[in-house]
Amino acid sequence: MADEREANTMKHILELYEAASGQAISLPKSEVYYNCNVPIPIQESITFTLGVRVVMGIRKYIGLPSMIGRSIEATFGFIKDHI
Repeated sequence: MADEREANTMKHILELYEAASGQAISLPKSEVYYNCNVPIPIQESITFTLGVRVVMGIRKYIGLPSMIGRSIEATFGFIKDHI
């Protein structure tokens, strides 16, 4: 299970990526999803450490679902129907 130490490691990796690529990551615009098995205090600690928002996993990004269920056809079938 993730913890604050691992969140700090992830944040450091993202900072290294920013320095190497010149691309800035907007953590306040970034989101994290937690499994229901992650205790609330750990979720709060990781969220605070990274400075991101918590989502329920049902949002879309550039028109695509942010979470993929067991059935890829059910998740992305709307694209085929739309075309």
